[in-house]
Amino acid sequence: MRVRTALSALAALAVVGVGGLSAAAPAVASPGAASQRVAAVQAAEGLDVHRGKYLTLGGCQTAGQQGIDRGHWDRYQCAEGTFFWNLWTNR
Repeated sequence: MRVRTALSALAALAVVGVGGLSAAAPAVASPGAASQRVAAVQAAEGLDVHRGKYLTLGGCQTAGQQGIDRGHWDRYQCAEGTFFWNLWTNR
């Protein structure tokens, strides 16, 4: 499962990297495709555990840093969603 996700992430990065800001970019920028691309990139970075949704970026960052301080995970990322900030961690 992780190998398939990692390969999908690499393929998405290759397409985005090669295409750059081409005329086809708006067609790819649908909400479903964007969320899949974010999930693929996060999986490639090893941030594959979703920890929760937060109303503010500050709340998400505080929760992420508290997890590092407690030794629950080594890295985190706060990804902007439609209405919330999503906390992703590496374990």
